[in-house]
Amino acid sequence: MSRTELAKAVEVNPQTVGALERGDHYPSLDLAMRICEVFDLPVEAVFSRQPFAPLSQAVYRPVRSER
Repeated sequence: MSRTELAKAVEVNPQTVGALERGDHYPSLDLAMRICEVFDLPVEAVFSRQPFAPLSQAVYRPVRSER
């Protein structure tokens, strides 16, 4: 989904979505809930006060060579 598509779905300006992505601004509770509804995810899966680890760290684990 593009920034423009998300902005349209939650009725905000695409620059607002960009500011959220960069961490320049925090969303209102209402906007956070609207964004979560678009993705059908709980708020804690979309927003956090701590940075999320890269998804690749959760999906791909280093393979240990057997000796």
